[in-house]
Order: sequence, then C-alpha cells, then structure tokens
Amino acid sequence: EIMTAAEYLMKHPEVKHGRIRIGFTPDEEIGKGVDFFDVKHFGATFAYTVDGGFEGELEYENFNAASARIEVQGCNIHPGYAKDKMINALQVVNELNNLLPPCQRPEHTEGYEGFYHLISIRGEVENASSEYIIRDHSRVKFEEKKRYLQAATALLTGKYGEGVIKLTLKDQYYNMREMVEPYPEVIDKAFQAMEKAGVTPIVRPIRGGTDGARLSYMGLPCPNLFTGGMNFHGKYEYCSLNTMQKAMQTILNLIELWGK
Repeated sequence: EIMTAAEYLMKHPEVKHGRIRIGFTPDEEIGKGVDFFDVKHFGATFAYTVDGGFEGELEYENFNAASARIEVQGCNIHPGYAKDKMINALQVVNELNNLLPPCQRPEHTEGYEGFYHLISIRGEVENASSEYIIRDHSRVKFEEKKRYLQAATALLTGKYGEGVIKLTLKDQYYNMREMVEPYPEVIDKAFQAMEKAGVTPIVRPIRGGTDGARLSYMGLPCPNLFTGGMNFHGKYEYCSLNTMQKAMQTILNLIELWGK
C-alpha cells in the first residue's frame, strides 16, 4: 500500500505535495521495531503507521505493554523419598499461574479490558520457566497488574524460600493516546483522507501494539491506519485487495491534505 502510493506519485509529478518521508521497521511484533530509528534524521513532524486491520480503522490508543519471565529453581529428589524435600519447578510455575485471575486472560477480555497472557512454559522438575505478556490500556491498571504479579511471586517465595523463584519484568511500550491527542489535526486529516476515499472512519483502541506507539513517545506523533488485514497471527489470516486499494488511496489523500 505504501509502495504503491509512492509509485503513483513517481508516475504523476503533477500531484502537488510537501516533503514526504517513508520508513519501514523490522521486528515490530516483538516491540523492537524502532530501537534504532532516528526520528531527527527521519525529519518528519507527524507520521502514520499503516499497520491496522479492518477497513476504516483509525487508532491512536493502544495497550501499555510489558513482558514477564518467571524462572524457578527446583529441587529434584527421587519421588519415592521426596516428602518435604522435593520442589517440583513445573508445579511451582503452574501454582503461580493459578494465582493470576482467570477472567484476565485474552480469551475472556475485549474492548478496554487488559490481560495476562501466558505464552510459554518450559522445563522439568529441576528447572522451569514461564513467560507472559501483560497488557492494559489504563496505565493505572497496567501498573496494578505488574504489582499483582510481583506480589504473587513474593507469596510463593515466602512458601518455597529465597532463590527458588525469579521474576523479570520489562516494559515494552505505552499507550500513545496522551502523545497524539495534543495534535488533533493529525486525527482530523486522517478522517478527511478516509472519507475522501469512500471509507467510513472507525475509531477504536488497538488491542495490541504498533511501532507508532513508541515513535509517539520518541517525539513523532503517529496514529495507525487500516491495511485490510484480518485475523492476524493465526491460520485464518487474510488481506482484502479492495481494502488495500482504499488504504493506498487514503495515503495519497493524506499526502494531498498535508501538502495544502
């Protein structure tokens, strides 16, 4: 969509526009897409990521995001003589997961509801680990989720002793809303560009992340536009060619609007 819009402009020099900057980022899905992005060198005042889904999606709210890794050092004893000696690392990992509220799992949440998402468990009796992603649109609830996980870890440390459980928390990105809302013209022009392309704008929070979130906190306000892709990260993922065409037209309309 971006490249087709650029191709159109190259073929139609009569289209008047201002200075345009285009960037592509790798590793967006693991939150490292803009680790080495030079905003100053990029030289733009505002930008848009083209990373949304359903036709008309316009997003400038996203999850606050953190990753969590739990490492458990167990004590493997012959099961016939294990009473009051064995610490089964797999059981401890499972016990910690059971302390987290089941209603705050992705499969039970929607809209502005956040979650703890268990993405992996590895190990054996002696050593085990689990990994989570933590998400919430509310910064207050996001911090509460992290504190709750720390409290659960502390509870099990009290039960099994120091050195058995290690928790590593790492913030990944934050909700871009507070960085974009002070610049309403960025949103207004996206509305106009979509409507001019025959698209009905749909403002909704991203139940995920986008490199635009980190870019916004790096000084480049950057809401997110639709692409036509659906069912991301699954076997039923697809993209609508008709919607891709409208996304490309929306990009061209934005270029025209900002050029006036």
